[in-house]
Amino acid sequence: MPSNYRKQTSEALRSLLVVLFLFISFGIQAHNRDTVTMSNNQVLIGEIKGMELGVLSIETDYSDSDFKVEWSNVKGLNTSADFIIMLSSRYRIKGTINMDEYNPQYLIISPVEGSRLFAKIEDIVYLKLTEDGFWDKVKASIDGGYSITKASSTKQLTINGDFSYTNTALNAQGYIKLLDNRVEEDTTIIKTVRNNTGSNIRVFLNKSWFISSAADLLQSDEQNLALRSTNQVGIGKILVRNHLVFLYSSVGVASNTEKFKDGDDYSQSLEGFAELELNAYGYDDFTFYTKLQLYPSLSKENRFRTVYNFNVKYDLPLDFYVGASATLNYDNKPGEDVSKFDYVFQSVFGWSF
Repeated sequence: MPSNYRKQTSEALRSLLVVLFLFISFGIQAHNRDTVTMSNNQVLIGEIKGMELGVLSIETDYSDSDFKVEWSNVKGLNTSADFIIMLSSRYRIKGTINMDEYNPQYLIISPVEGSRLFAKIEDIVYLKLTEDGFWDKVKASIDGGYSITKASSTKQLTINGDFSYTNTALNAQGYIKLLDNRVEEDTTIIKTVRNNTGSNIRVFLNKSWFISSAADLLQSDEQNLALRSTNQVGIGKILVRNHLVFLYSSVGVASNTEKFKDGDDYSQSLEGFAELELNAYGYDDFTFYTKLQLYPSLSKENRFRTVYNFNVKYDLPLDFYVGASATLNYDNKPGEDVSKFDYVFQSVFGWSF
């Protein structure tokens, strides 16, 4: 009798442990389950990673990699974790999102701090999971190109890289652009170098305003620059932001230090600056970027500089892409026997991660 009792007790404990394990597993899975309702009323279940560049990423059990859907095809969503949320008419906030069962056209945003908000799906322009670690908030890409022209014995190598880090109130970016061009003439090799690197930090304030700080280093044989160092600080505003277009503007002051290749002297000046930056995406796998910077000198009479960048990318499978870019530098007082213009055009193949 005691043996049967012990056997029955052991089986009951095992059954209880199995039920408890299933209950805990189900609770954990349910807690991590997000839902995305599409325009055709299809529902995706999984873990939402974020929405950027007009594309929502969700990890599902029925896909080996993150499932990606166009934001314009999303009708609503429910999240179980906190997200960094950017609205078209409001600064970044941290909270969860749920569909309003009484008014399906609206979503309920529940901030970690503050009162609930109501927004339409098109009002949300950016999402990022806050539970991610540091490296999950970093986005980077690297690309390059190499060309050989037999007729002129020209070889050109370009390498570019950039990264960005985003959290609730800050966006930091960095970039590097290297160009090496060599032309063989008989036994002589003429080498032309253009290297550019820099960083940009934006600290977001209320509404669409932000404080910006940037540093840029340029070496250009075409403009006889051993090094140009530009450090700037200013204030800006996001003029347009939706899931397809971001348009930034900013103004401020800049310190410009130049060292030319044919001398040891440094030239220093104080400049004002004004800039416009446009990011456009979601156009059939194309992304566009353009930036115009104007630098009127405040300490050198009638001097004026302009920097213009344009970039287009076409997304390929496995996060690869092909693209083309153009850069133009203009200086109306570059120095004696130095070109006012310096420009680069390149086609590249790259990978983003």
